[in-house]
Amino acid sequence: MEPSQKTPSQAADNRSLLRGLELLRAFRPGIDVLSNGELAERANLPKSTVSRLTGTLVRAGFLQMDARTGGYRLHATVLGLAHAMRSGSFILHHALDAMQDAGRELRVNVGLAIADQDEMIYLDTLRFGPNASLRKVVSGQRVPMAVTSLGRAYMSTLQGKERRLLLQRLRQRHDRGWTEIRRQIDDSMFQLYDKGYCVASWQPQVIAISTPLVFQHDPTHVLNMSLYTQRSQEAVRIDLGPELLKLRDTILRHVEQANSE
Repeated sequence: MEPSQKTPSQAADNRSLLRGLELLRAFRPGIDVLSNGELAERANLPKSTVSRLTGTLVRAGFLQMDARTGGYRLHATVLGLAHAMRSGSFILHHALDAMQDAGRELRVNVGLAIADQDEMIYLDTLRFGPNASLRKVVSGQRVPMAVTSLGRAYMSTLQGKERRLLLQRLRQRHDRGWTEIRRQIDDSMFQLYDKGYCVASWQPQVIAISTPLVFQHDPTHVLNMSLYTQRSQEAVRIDLGPELLKLRDTILRHVEQANSE
């Protein structure tokens, strides 16, 4: 490498680009139109800066002006990028068949997710469990990291400064209930180190069990199984824990074989 060249990790971040991406992250299901003021508040940026950024994002085709409200909504361009990402996911491509087979056989919902800041994003979620029609989680949906088994499984793969910084961020987001949430996180970490998976229930009558998938050349993914049930978390753990680990090992084997071809 020539002295003047820098790797991506060494190069300075482009502040305007990062700020523009934070504006795009502000949109969520149910929050489809946002004004400059609302975007400024959500991204913690000056309104004048947001006005410049939204203008650029409109011209670039990532935002569109909403004539009814004067606010902004995401342009279909973003959906096109999402589709390209999902359809091109190497890990999902080699995991999907095994996920479908396990979901059908066990009659549970099976999902695969990756981390984004302090949330997890579903790459896919397959609905085979009882009352599957009631399950509203879809590909691209975000769930909070601190209170879900998905998020806690991901956290178990972090060490040192990286984990400390994430815990600080989570504490700011969940300030009021942090003491109890931190206790639950610690319990989940013990489960993960002891069993290889953790169990959590952050929605009524929905229990999920998750395990991380760590790869050499790809980001860490997290695999989960979930179902609507009135059974205890311990009963679900006993039934699904070994099945989840078996599915994890199958996916890891498929990915390893694909990498060696």
